Amino acid sequence: MTRAPVVLDVRTASARYPGIGRYTTGLARALADDPHARGVMLLHGPCPDARLPLSVLPGIVCRASPFDLRQQWEVRRTLRQSGARLYHSPYYLMPFAPGVRTVVTCYDLIPLTVPGLFGPGRRLAFRVAHALAFRAASAIIVPSRSTRDDVSRLFPTHATKVEVVPIGWEFPPAPAGADDRDLRRRLGVPDEFVLSVGSNKPHKNLRVLVEAWSQVTERARDGAAPLPLVLAGPRDARFDEGGAAADALRRAGRLLSVGAVPDAALAALYRGATLFVFPSIAEGFGLPVIEAMGHGAPVVCSRIRPLLELTGGAAALFDPNDAGALATLLERMLASPADRDRLSEAGLARAAAFTWERAARMTTTLYGRILGEQS
Repeated sequence: MTRAPVVLDVRTASARYPGIGRYTTGLARALADDPHARGVMLLHGPCPDARLPLSVLPGIVCRASPFDLRQQWEVRRTLRQSGARLYHSPYYLMPFAPGVRTVVTCYDLIPLTVPGLFGPGRRLAFRVAHALAFRAASAIIVPSRSTRDDVSRLFPTHATKVEVVPIGWEFPPAPAGADDRDLRRRLGVPDEFVLSVGSNKPHKNLRVLVEAWSQVTERARDGAAPLPLVLAGPRDARFDEGGAAADALRRAGRLLSVGAVPDAALAALYRGATLFVFPSIAEGFGLPVIEAMGHGAPVVCSRIRPLLELTGGAAALFDPNDAGALATLLERMLASPADRDRLSEAGLARAAAFTWERAARMTTTLYGRILGEQS
């Protein structure tokens, strides 16, 4: 068996974990390019994601998923056999007694910080699982100061373990011959459109976005139809996309849902968007916002603490509870190419700071510190 001092668990690199999967594959690729990370091995499932750099970093298979009780002993056994001294889990459902020093990544605590999104049973299970993961961890990586503060407030005994490591946004190279316009047309997306990326879970606030877009279409000057709103991202069958108002917009051709799309198509959507809108009421980081900025899309997003921290003045902001204010802002931005150009330039400059190279460097520094403390 291959042996390495650090094992990064990449079992979440799959479509089942869209945001976490993007973090996991992005970090793994950056570690593969980092000359200081050659002691890292990847723990993956039976069918590893093609985006993982297994040609560079060694890998080992674990057949138990993060939802499988068997992982509690199978991952521990694998770590022991590989000679690992440190285990990094990008997901809170992990072996809670891995037998080695541990790092866990926590993206957000939204089920605990936003009332009414989840029932008492799910909130309790979420809290207990995080408490167990945090207890096992020597360090807790979070993507923002906002999430750091939530962890410190809700789990105060673990506050000293928290380390802020901002996420990167870069996509892997597009397939040879990929053309942005062609990729968009395959999805049925026209040349001009407004884009929003995210799931349809309640905290993503699609109802306010749909209500605002309904107002924009109703007030269109001289009956001229505005651009269509394109919704991209994974869909959860338990939730709708804005109710009857969304259905009416869809019938009128003013709303298009394309679901989860591959990286190349998502990049083409970002690059082609006249405007990017992100109405979420709660985030740990807000990865689609920085992805949109990095691809040059002018960004309109909700005025919540994590996005204020992330955008740094490079986005137009609105109250996520006020559909009317959002509608007015969208109309103003769509009518002003100069404002959109200003936001696009500011966003490109802001996104340049959020690289996977930096994330990998900060993460390997943390690994080294923990391993040094263990020596």
